[in-house]
Amino acid sequence: MNPVIDTQHLCKCYGTVKALQDISLNIQQGELFGLIGPDGAGKTTLFRILTTLLNADSGEASVLGYDVQNEFRCIRREIGYMPGRFSLYQDLTVEENLNFFATIFQTTIEEHYDQIREIYEQIAPFRKRRAGALSGGMKQKLALCCALIHSPKILFLDEPTTGVDPVSRKEFWVMLKRLRDKGITILVSTPFMDEARKCDRIAFLYEGRIRGINTPSVILEQFKDILCPPGLKHNHTEENERPIIKVDNLVKCFGTFTAVDHISFEVKRGEIFGFLGANGAGKTTAMRILCGLSLPTEGYAEVMGYDVRTQSENIKRHIGYMSQRFSLYEDLTVSENVRLFGGIYGVPKKEIPARTEAMLRRIGLYEERNTVVQSLPLGWKQRLAFSVAIFHRPQLVFLDEPTGGVDPATRRQFWELIYQAAEQGITIFVTTHYMDEAEYCDRISMMVDGRIRALDTPTGLKAHFQAQNMDEVFQMLAREAKRNHN
Repeated sequence: MNPVIDTQHLCKCYGTVKALQDISLNIQQGELFGLIGPDGAGKTTLFRILTTLLNADSGEASVLGYDVQNEFRCIRREIGYMPGRFSLYQDLTVEENLNFFATIFQTTIEEHYDQIREIYEQIAPFRKRRAGALSGGMKQKLALCCALIHSPKILFLDEPTTGVDPVSRKEFWVMLKRLRDKGITILVSTPFMDEARKCDRIAFLYEGRIRGINTPSVILEQFKDILCPPGLKHNHTEENERPIIKVDNLVKCFGTFTAVDHISFEVKRGEIFGFLGANGAGKTTAMRILCGLSLPTEGYAEVMGYDVRTQSENIKRHIGYMSQRFSLYEDLTVSENVRLFGGIYGVPKKEIPARTEAMLRRIGLYEERNTVVQSLPLGWKQRLAFSVAIFHRPQLVFLDEPTGGVDPATRRQFWELIYQAAEQGITIFVTTHYMDEAEYCDRISMMVDGRIRALDTPTGLKAHFQAQNMDEVFQMLAREAKRNHN
Protein backbone atom coordinates (compact mmCIF):
# COMPACT_ATOMS: atom_id res chain seq x y z
CA MET A 1 0.00 0.00 0.00
CA ASN A 2 1.46 3.36 -1.05
CA PRO A 3 1.88 5.92 1.77
CA VAL A 4 -0.07 9.20 1.52
CA ILE A 5 2.91 11.09 2.99
CA ASP A 6 6.40 10.00 1.98
CA THR A 7 9.73 11.72 2.63
CA GLN A 8 13.20 10.53 1.61
CA HIS A 9 16.39 12.06 3.03
CA LEU A 10 14.94 15.58 3.54
CA CYS A 11 17.41 18.25 4.65
CA LYS A 12 16.86 21.91 5.48
CA CYS A 13 19.31 24.49 6.84
CA TYR A 14 18.88 28.07 8.02
CA GLY A 15 22.37 29.48 7.66
CA THR A 16 24.58 27.27 9.82
CA VAL A 17 21.62 25.75 11.69
CA LYS A 18 20.64 22.28 10.43
CA ALA A 19 16.90 22.28 11.02
CA LEU A 20 16.28 18.90 9.33
CA GLN A 21 18.85 16.20 8.62
CA ASP A 22 18.12 13.12 6.50
CA ILE A 23 14.40 12.89 7.35
CA SER A 24 12.76 9.75 5.94
CA LEU A 25 9.29 8.62 7.00
CA ASN A 26 6.01 7.40 5.53
CA ILE A 27 2.46 7.73 6.77
CA GLN A 28 -0.40 5.52 5.63
CA GLN A 29 -3.89 6.57 4.63
CA GLY A 30 -6.20 6.92 7.66
CA GLU A 31 -3.36 7.03 10.19
CA LEU A 32 -3.23 9.37 13.19
CA PHE A 33 0.51 10.07 13.25
CA GLY A 34 2.24 12.20 15.90
CA LEU A 35 5.42 14.29 15.80
CA ILE A 36 7.07 14.93 19.15
CA GLY A 37 10.37 16.43 20.23
CA PRO A 38 11.95 19.38 22.06
CA ASP A 39 11.68 22.98 20.90
CA GLY A 40 13.86 23.54 17.85
CA ALA A 41 13.80 19.85 16.88
CA GLY A 42 12.50 20.64 13.36
CA LYS A 43 8.80 19.76 13.66
CA THR A 44 7.43 23.05 12.28
CA THR A 45 9.99 23.08 9.45
CA LEU A 46 8.82 19.61 8.41
CA PHE A 47 5.19 20.75 8.51
CA ARG A 48 5.98 23.72 6.27
CA ILE A 49 7.75 21.56 3.71
CA LEU A 50 4.91 19.02 3.58
CA THR A 51 2.28 21.76 3.26
CA THR A 52 4.29 23.33 0.38
CA LEU A 53 5.10 26.56 2.24
CA LEU A 54 8.84 25.90 2.27
CA ASN A 55 11.27 24.10 -0.04
CA ALA A 56 13.76 21.57 1.30
CA ASP A 57 17.44 22.00 0.44
CA SER A 58 17.71 18.36 -0.62
CA GLY A 59 15.75 15.11 -0.55
CA GLU A 60 12.27 14.29 -1.79
CA ALA A 61 8.76 14.49 -0.39
CA SER A 62 5.33 13.64 -1.73
CA VAL A 63 1.83 14.14 -0.36
CA LEU A 64 -1.02 12.06 -1.86
CA GLY A 65 1.40 11.07 -4.60
CA TYR A 66 2.12 14.69 -5.58
CA ASP A 67 5.64 16.12 -5.43
CA VAL A 68 5.76 18.96 -2.87
CA GLN A 69 7.80 21.27 -5.10
CA ASN A 70 6.44 20.66 -8.59
CA GLU A 71 2.80 19.84 -7.84
CA PHE A 72 2.12 22.09 -4.87
CA ARG A 73 -1.19 23.40 -6.25
CA CYS A 74 -2.63 19.88 -6.33
CA ILE A 75 -1.56 19.30 -2.72
CA ARG A 76 -3.03 22.56 -1.43
CA ARG A 77 -6.48 21.61 -2.77
CA GLU A 78 -6.46 18.31 -0.88
CA ILE A 79 -5.09 19.20 2.58
CA GLY A 80 -6.12 21.16 5.66
CA TYR A 81 -3.54 22.96 7.80
CA MET A 82 -3.59 24.47 11.29
CA PRO A 83 -0.25 26.21 11.96
CA GLY A 84 1.19 26.61 15.45
CA ARG A 85 -0.07 30.16 15.85
CA PHE A 86 -3.79 30.95 15.72
CA SER A 87 -4.48 31.02 12.00
CA LEU A 88 -7.82 32.79 11.74
CA TYR A 89 -8.82 36.44 11.40
CA GLN A 90 -9.35 37.85 14.88
CA ASP A 91 -11.56 40.73 13.72
CA LEU A 92 -13.91 38.52 11.67
CA THR A 93 -16.80 36.64 13.26
CA VAL A 94 -17.01 32.87 13.48
CA GLU A 95 -19.36 32.81 10.49
CA GLU A 96 -17.26 35.26 8.46
CA ASN A 97 -14.10 33.20 9.02
CA LEU A 98 -15.84 30.03 7.83
CA ASN A 99 -17.24 31.75 4.74
CA PHE A 100 -13.84 33.25 3.94
CA PHE A 101 -12.05 29.89 4.04
CA ALA A 102 -14.83 28.23 2.06
CA THR A 103 -14.42 30.89 -0.63
CA ILE A 104 -10.64 30.35 -0.77
CA PHE A 105 -11.26 26.68 -1.57
CA GLN A 106 -14.02 27.57 -4.04
CA THR A 107 -16.73 25.85 -2.04
CA THR A 108 -19.49 26.78 0.43
CA ILE A 109 -20.28 25.95 4.03
CA GLU A 110 -23.44 24.18 2.89
CA GLU A 111 -21.63 21.91 0.42
CA HIS A 112 -19.45 20.28 3.08
CA TYR A 113 -21.50 20.98 6.21
CA ASP A 114 -21.71 17.28 7.15
CA GLN A 115 -17.92 17.28 7.49
CA ILE A 116 -17.96 19.98 10.17
CA ARG A 117 -21.48 19.60 11.63
CA GLU A 118 -20.45 17.85 14.87
CA ILE A 119 -17.75 20.43 15.64
CA TYR A 120 -19.54 23.53 14.34
CA GLU A 121 -22.69 22.91 16.38
CA GLN A 122 -20.61 23.50 19.53
CA ILE A 123 -19.61 27.00 18.39
CA ALA A 124 -22.74 27.90 16.39
CA PRO A 125 -24.29 29.87 19.31
CA PHE A 126 -21.35 32.29 18.94
CA ARG A 127 -21.36 32.54 15.14
CA LYS A 128 -21.75 36.35 15.31
CA ARG A 129 -18.86 36.75 17.76
CA ARG A 130 -15.42 37.87 16.59
CA ALA A 131 -12.84 35.11 16.64
CA GLY A 132 -10.52 37.16 18.84
CA ALA A 133 -13.14 37.18 21.61
CA LEU A 134 -13.45 33.37 21.79
CA SER A 135 -11.79 31.20 24.44
CA GLY A 136 -8.79 29.05 23.50
CA GLY A 137 -10.89 25.91 23.13
CA MET A 138 -13.51 27.62 20.97
CA LYS A 139 -10.83 29.18 18.75
CA GLN A 140 -9.31 25.78 18.06
CA LYS A 141 -12.69 24.28 17.19
CA LEU A 142 -13.28 27.13 14.75
CA ALA A 143 -9.80 26.72 13.25
CA LEU A 144 -10.46 23.00 12.80
CA CYS A 145 -13.77 23.74 11.06
CA CYS A 146 -12.00 26.13 8.68
CA ALA A 147 -9.33 23.52 7.94
CA LEU A 148 -12.05 20.94 7.19
CA ILE A 149 -14.42 23.15 5.18
CA HIS A 150 -13.28 21.72 1.80
CA SER A 151 -13.23 18.05 2.95
CA PRO A 152 -9.44 17.54 2.87
CA LYS A 153 -7.91 14.08 2.69
CA ILE A 154 -5.06 14.97 5.09
CA LEU A 155 -5.01 17.27 8.12
CA PHE A 156 -1.74 18.88 9.25
CA LEU A 157 -2.01 20.14 12.84
CA ASP A 158 1.01 21.88 14.39
CA GLU A 159 0.51 21.87 18.20
CA PRO A 160 -3.24 22.55 17.90
CA THR A 161 -4.00 22.46 21.66
CA THR A 162 -1.27 24.74 23.04
CA GLY A 163 -2.88 27.24 25.43
CA VAL A 164 -6.05 25.16 25.70
CA ASP A 165 -7.33 23.86 29.05
CA PRO A 166 -7.34 20.08 29.79
CA VAL A 167 -11.09 19.61 29.27
CA SER A 168 -11.05 21.34 25.87
CA ARG A 169 -7.92 19.40 24.90
CA LYS A 170 -9.67 16.12 25.63
CA GLU A 171 -12.70 17.20 23.58
CA PHE A 172 -10.42 18.20 20.69
CA TRP A 173 -8.78 14.77 20.60
CA VAL A 174 -12.17 13.04 20.63
CA MET A 175 -12.89 15.03 17.44
CA LEU A 176 -9.58 13.97 15.88
CA LYS A 177 -10.31 10.30 16.49
CA ARG A 178 -13.74 10.65 14.88
CA LEU A 179 -12.15 12.34 11.85
CA ARG A 180 -9.61 9.52 11.60
CA ASP A 181 -12.46 7.00 11.76
CA LYS A 182 -13.93 8.75 8.70
CA GLY A 183 -10.70 7.98 6.81
CA ILE A 184 -8.93 11.34 7.13
CA THR A 185 -5.17 11.06 7.62
CA ILE A 186 -3.90 13.27 10.44
CA LEU A 187 -0.33 14.43 11.10
CA VAL A 188 -0.17 16.25 14.45
CA SER A 189 2.61 17.62 16.65
CA THR A 190 2.12 18.03 20.38
CA PRO A 191 4.11 18.91 23.54
CA PHE A 192 1.62 16.89 25.63
CA MET A 193 2.66 13.30 26.18
CA ASP A 194 -0.88 12.22 27.09
CA GLU A 195 -1.89 13.36 23.58
CA ALA A 196 1.08 11.56 22.01
CA ARG A 197 -0.21 8.32 23.55
CA LYS A 198 -3.45 8.70 21.55
CA CYS A 199 -1.65 8.47 18.18
CA ASP A 200 -1.30 5.27 16.16
CA ARG A 201 2.43 5.89 15.71
CA ILE A 202 4.78 8.72 16.65
CA ALA A 203 8.12 9.98 15.37
CA PHE A 204 10.57 11.49 17.86
CA LEU A 205 12.59 14.37 16.37
CA TYR A 206 15.70 15.59 18.14
CA GLU A 207 18.19 18.14 16.79
CA GLY A 208 16.78 17.85 13.28
CA ARG A 209 16.93 14.05 13.10
CA ILE A 210 14.37 11.29 13.56
CA ARG A 211 15.59 9.24 16.50
CA GLY A 212 12.78 6.72 16.38
CA ILE A 213 9.40 5.86 14.81
CA ASN A 214 7.12 3.40 16.59
CA THR A 215 4.02 3.09 18.73
CA PRO A 216 3.73 5.70 21.51
CA SER A 217 4.43 3.22 24.31
CA VAL A 218 7.71 2.13 22.71
CA ILE A 219 8.99 5.64 21.91
CA LEU A 220 8.00 7.16 25.28
CA GLU A 221 9.78 4.38 27.11
CA GLN A 222 12.85 4.47 24.86
CA PHE A 223 13.32 8.25 25.29
CA LYS A 224 11.70 8.72 28.72
CA ASP A 225 14.57 10.86 30.10
CA ILE A 226 13.73 13.57 27.54
CA LEU A 227 10.00 13.04 27.01
CA CYS A 228 8.86 11.93 30.48
CA PRO A 229 11.38 13.37 32.98
CA PRO A 230 10.81 12.63 36.67
CA GLY A 231 8.88 15.16 38.72
CA LEU A 232 10.56 17.79 40.87
CA LYS A 233 10.62 17.84 44.64
CA HIS A 234 9.91 21.08 46.43
CA ASN A 235 10.02 22.06 50.08
CA HIS A 236 6.57 23.59 50.50
CA THR A 237 6.43 26.80 52.49
CA GLU A 238 4.55 27.23 55.75
CA GLU A 239 4.68 31.01 56.08
CA ASN A 240 2.40 32.68 58.61
CA GLU A 241 3.33 36.32 58.00
CA ARG A 242 0.92 38.93 56.70
CA PRO A 243 -0.27 37.77 53.24
CA ILE A 244 1.34 39.36 50.18
CA ILE A 245 -2.00 39.25 48.31
CA LYS A 246 -5.37 39.73 49.99
CA VAL A 247 -8.62 39.52 48.00
CA ASP A 248 -12.10 40.11 49.46
CA ASN A 249 -15.30 39.69 47.42
CA LEU A 250 -13.69 40.87 44.21
CA VAL A 251 -16.00 41.34 41.21
CA LYS A 252 -15.32 42.28 37.59
CA CYS A 253 -18.12 42.78 35.07
CA PHE A 254 -18.02 43.50 31.37
CA GLY A 255 -21.46 44.88 30.63
CA THR A 256 -23.92 42.22 31.81
CA PHE A 257 -21.24 39.50 31.92
CA THR A 258 -19.65 38.80 35.30
CA ALA A 259 -16.14 37.51 34.57
CA VAL A 260 -15.02 37.44 38.22
CA ASP A 261 -17.78 36.75 40.74
CA HIS A 262 -17.11 37.63 44.40
CA ILE A 263 -13.80 35.81 44.90
CA SER A 264 -11.88 35.90 48.18
CA PHE A 265 -8.48 34.40 48.97
CA GLU A 266 -5.02 35.16 50.37
CA VAL A 267 -1.52 34.34 49.12
CA LYS A 268 1.24 33.81 51.67
CA ARG A 269 4.68 35.33 51.28
CA GLY A 270 7.17 32.97 49.65
CA GLU A 271 4.65 30.40 48.40
CA ILE A 272 4.03 29.08 44.90
CA PHE A 273 0.33 29.73 44.37
CA GLY A 274 -1.42 28.03 41.43
CA PHE A 275 -4.42 29.82 39.93
CA LEU A 276 -6.25 27.24 37.80
CA GLY A 277 -9.42 26.97 35.77
CA ALA A 278 -10.75 26.23 32.30
CA ASN A 279 -10.58 28.77 29.46
CA GLY A 280 -13.11 31.50 30.26
CA ALA A 281 -13.22 30.78 34.01
CA GLY A 282 -11.95 34.29 34.85
CA LYS A 283 -8.29 33.63 35.74
CA THR A 284 -6.65 36.14 33.42
CA THR A 285 -9.21 38.84 34.32
CA ALA A 286 -8.50 38.40 38.03
CA MET A 287 -4.76 38.38 37.43
CA ARG A 288 -4.95 41.62 35.44
CA ILE A 289 -6.67 43.30 38.41
CA LEU A 290 -4.00 42.05 40.82
CA CYS A 291 -1.26 43.34 38.50
CA GLY A 292 -2.77 46.82 38.48
CA LEU A 293 -3.80 46.55 34.81
CA SER A 294 -7.57 46.60 35.33
CA LEU A 295 -9.94 48.03 37.95
CA PRO A 296 -12.47 45.84 39.78
CA THR A 297 -16.20 46.52 39.58
CA GLU A 298 -16.72 45.71 43.26
CA GLY A 299 -14.80 44.34 46.22
CA TYR A 300 -11.32 44.89 47.62
CA ALA A 301 -7.85 43.61 46.85
CA GLU A 302 -4.40 44.58 47.99
CA VAL A 303 -1.03 43.46 46.65
CA MET A 304 2.05 43.96 48.85
CA GLY A 305 -0.05 46.34 50.91
CA TYR A 306 -1.12 48.46 47.92
CA ASP A 307 -4.80 48.93 47.04
CA VAL A 308 -5.52 47.77 43.46
CA ARG A 309 -7.98 50.66 42.99
CA THR A 310 -5.91 53.59 44.17
CA GLN A 311 -2.29 52.40 44.09
CA SER A 312 -2.02 50.42 40.85
CA GLU A 313 1.15 52.26 39.78
CA ASN A 314 2.91 51.21 42.98
CA ILE A 315 1.91 47.60 42.29
CA LYS A 316 3.30 47.70 38.74
CA ARG A 317 6.63 49.03 39.98
CA HIS A 318 7.08 46.33 42.61
CA ILE A 319 5.98 43.11 40.86
CA GLY A 320 7.37 40.96 38.09
CA TYR A 321 5.06 39.82 35.27
CA MET A 322 5.40 37.29 32.48
CA SER A 323 2.50 37.05 30.05
CA GLN A 324 1.36 33.97 28.15
CA ARG A 325 2.49 35.67 24.95
CA PHE A 326 6.25 36.10 24.73
CA SER A 327 6.94 39.56 26.15
CA LEU A 328 10.52 40.46 25.11
CA TYR A 329 11.73 42.33 22.01
CA GLU A 330 12.56 39.72 19.38
CA ASP A 331 14.71 42.05 17.25
CA LEU A 332 17.06 42.85 20.15
CA THR A 333 19.83 40.58 21.42
CA VAL A 334 19.62 38.71 24.71
CA SER A 335 21.86 41.25 26.48
CA GLU A 336 20.05 44.24 24.96
CA ASN A 337 16.72 42.94 26.28
CA VAL A 338 18.11 42.48 29.77
CA ARG A 339 19.66 45.97 29.79
CA LEU A 340 16.46 47.54 28.48
CA PHE A 341 14.18 45.92 31.06
CA GLY A 342 16.73 46.49 33.82
CA GLY A 343 16.40 50.21 33.08
CA ILE A 344 12.60 50.05 32.87
CA TYR A 345 12.43 48.26 36.22
CA GLY A 346 14.66 50.88 37.84
CA VAL A 347 17.74 48.74 38.51
CA PRO A 348 20.70 51.09 39.20
CA LYS A 349 22.63 51.55 35.95
CA LYS A 350 25.99 50.57 37.44
CA GLU A 351 24.54 47.25 38.72
CA ILE A 352 23.02 46.12 35.40
CA PRO A 353 26.19 44.71 33.70
CA ALA A 354 27.22 42.50 36.63
CA ARG A 355 23.64 41.34 37.29
CA THR A 356 23.18 40.58 33.58
CA GLU A 357 26.29 38.42 33.38
CA ALA A 358 25.44 36.53 36.58
CA MET A 359 21.85 35.91 35.46
CA LEU A 360 22.78 34.73 31.95
CA ARG A 361 25.42 32.36 33.33
CA ARG A 362 22.90 30.96 35.82
CA ILE A 363 20.30 30.16 33.14
CA GLY A 364 22.84 28.91 30.59
CA LEU A 365 22.44 31.73 28.06
CA TYR A 366 25.71 33.60 28.53
CA GLU A 367 27.16 32.21 25.30
CA GLU A 368 24.02 33.49 23.52
CA ARG A 369 24.24 37.01 24.97
CA ASN A 370 24.77 38.56 21.51
CA THR A 371 22.16 36.39 19.79
CA VAL A 372 18.99 38.07 18.52
CA VAL A 373 16.12 36.74 20.66
CA GLN A 374 13.98 35.87 17.63
CA SER A 375 16.39 33.07 16.69
CA LEU A 376 16.26 31.34 20.10
CA PRO A 377 14.19 28.16 20.66
CA LEU A 378 10.91 28.78 22.49
CA GLY A 379 12.10 27.13 25.70
CA TRP A 380 15.16 29.40 25.85
CA LYS A 381 12.97 32.45 25.20
CA GLN A 382 10.67 31.51 28.10
CA ARG A 383 13.65 30.95 30.40
CA LEU A 384 14.96 34.41 29.47
CA ALA A 385 11.55 36.07 29.85
CA PHE A 386 11.13 34.67 33.37
CA SER A 387 14.62 35.73 34.41
CA VAL A 388 13.99 39.25 33.06
CA ALA A 389 10.68 39.38 34.99
CA ILE A 390 12.59 38.87 38.27
CA PHE A 391 15.73 40.81 37.27
CA HIS A 392 14.78 43.71 39.57
CA ARG A 393 14.34 41.23 42.46
CA PRO A 394 10.62 41.76 43.11
CA GLN A 395 8.88 40.21 46.11
CA LEU A 396 6.13 38.85 43.85
CA VAL A 397 5.98 37.61 40.25
CA PHE A 398 2.90 36.78 38.17
CA LEU A 399 3.30 34.05 35.52
CA ASP A 400 0.42 33.65 33.05
CA GLU A 401 0.77 30.20 31.42
CA PRO A 402 4.56 30.58 31.18
CA THR A 403 5.28 27.14 29.65
CA GLY A 404 2.59 26.95 26.95
CA GLY A 405 3.84 24.91 23.98
CA VAL A 406 7.11 23.94 25.68
CA ASP A 407 8.32 20.32 25.71
CA PRO A 408 8.42 18.30 28.99
CA ALA A 409 12.18 18.46 29.60
CA THR A 410 12.28 22.23 29.03
CA ARG A 411 9.22 22.73 31.25
CA ARG A 412 11.01 20.87 34.03
CA GLN A 413 14.05 23.15 33.64
CA PHE A 414 11.73 26.17 33.78
CA TRP A 415 10.23 24.97 37.07
CA GLU A 416 13.70 24.52 38.50
CA LEU A 417 14.10 28.29 37.92
CA ILE A 418 10.77 28.90 39.67
CA TYR A 419 11.92 26.86 42.67
CA GLN A 420 15.20 28.80 42.81
CA ALA A 421 13.21 32.06 42.82
CA ALA A 422 10.93 30.76 45.58
CA GLU A 423 13.94 29.77 47.66
CA GLN A 424 15.14 33.40 47.36
CA GLY A 425 11.87 34.51 48.95
CA ILE A 426 9.99 35.51 45.76
CA THR A 427 6.28 34.68 45.85
CA ILE A 428 5.09 32.97 42.64
CA PHE A 429 1.52 33.42 41.37
CA VAL A 430 1.12 31.11 38.37
CA THR A 431 -1.54 29.90 35.94
CA THR A 432 -1.01 26.74 33.91
CA HIS A 433 -2.88 24.19 31.79
CA TYR A 434 -0.33 21.46 32.58
CA MET A 435 -1.68 19.46 35.49
CA ASP A 436 1.72 17.94 36.32
CA GLU A 437 2.84 21.53 37.01
CA ALA A 438 -0.13 22.02 39.36
CA GLU A 439 1.42 19.32 41.55
CA TYR A 440 4.48 21.58 42.00
CA CYS A 441 2.48 24.38 43.68
CA ASP A 442 2.18 24.89 47.45
CA ARG A 443 -1.53 25.66 47.16
CA ILE A 444 -4.01 25.78 44.30
CA SER A 445 -7.15 27.80 43.65
CA MET A 446 -9.62 26.23 41.19
CA MET A 447 -11.95 28.68 39.41
CA VAL A 448 -15.27 27.70 37.83
CA ASP A 449 -17.58 30.25 36.18
CA GLY A 450 -15.79 33.22 37.74
CA ARG A 451 -15.86 31.81 41.28
CA ILE A 452 -13.29 29.97 43.38
CA ARG A 453 -14.69 26.47 43.67
CA ALA A 454 -11.85 24.93 45.71
CA LEU A 455 -8.61 26.07 47.36
CA ASP A 456 -6.12 23.76 49.05
CA THR A 457 -2.79 22.01 48.66
CA PRO A 458 -2.53 19.53 45.76
CA THR A 459 -2.64 16.68 48.30
CA GLY A 460 -5.67 18.19 50.01
CA LEU A 461 -7.56 18.66 46.74
CA LYS A 462 -6.88 15.10 45.59
CA ALA A 463 -8.03 13.74 48.93
CA HIS A 464 -11.18 15.88 49.00
CA PHE A 465 -12.26 14.90 45.49
CA GLN A 466 -10.98 11.30 45.80
CA ALA A 467 -8.79 11.79 42.73
CA GLN A 468 -5.51 10.13 41.82
CA ASN A 469 -4.01 13.27 40.29
CA MET A 470 -4.69 16.94 39.62
CA ASP A 471 -5.92 16.21 36.10
CA GLU A 472 -8.83 14.25 37.59
CA VAL A 473 -9.59 17.12 39.99
CA PHE A 474 -9.56 19.62 37.11
CA GLN A 475 -11.83 17.46 34.94
CA MET A 476 -14.37 17.07 37.76
CA LEU A 477 -14.56 20.77 38.55
CA ALA A 478 -14.42 22.10 34.99
CA ARG A 479 -17.44 19.96 34.08
CA GLU A 480 -19.47 21.80 36.74
CA ALA A 481 -19.30 24.96 34.60
CA LYS A 482 -22.70 26.26 33.56
CA ARG A 483 -21.63 29.12 31.33
CA ASN A 484 -20.05 28.31 27.99
CA HIS A 485 -16.29 28.83 27.60
CA ASN A 486 -16.68 31.76 25.26
